[in-house]
Amino acid sequence: MDTTMTNANAAGYTRLRNAPLFLARLGLASLFIFSGLQKLTGLHGAAEWAASQGVPFAQQLMPLAAAFEIGAGLMLVTGWRTRTAAAALAGWIIVLGPLFHQFWNAPPQLWQSSIDNFFHHLVMFGGMIYVAVFGPGGWTLAMWKR
Repeated sequence: MDTTMTNANAAGYTRLRNAPLFLARLGLASLFIFSGLQKLTGLHGAAEWAASQGVPFAQQLMPLAAAFEIGAGLMLVTGWRTRTAAAALAGWIIVLGPLFHQFWNAPPQLWQSSIDNFFHHLVMFGGMIYVAVFGPGGWTLAMWKR
């Protein structure tokens, strides 16, 4: 049996992938857009929390962190420079996840929540690496220019 795809079948398969890939980008981006907006609307509280976790210059860094999260999240959603945004967010996640979710130092009553958050970051890291390597799919801002 010949399993080679015809050009017509390959084109149809590619079109079918675009919706799920867009939904995946939307899901990945939602955390960062929400988090960035949350930081902006509660800037003082976000800075206090970050400072309590040992972040230096937290008051000055929180607006930058919020702008980064919102901007990179929107880049993922729109498909504009998606690989760059995903790679930057992967770096963000892999550095900050272990810093803020140290389950190995958590008291017993917080251990489960802390390890869940830690692995949540690893899952997001994996998703970002996937997008950085394979790209956004066909539904991007560029498709509207055609």
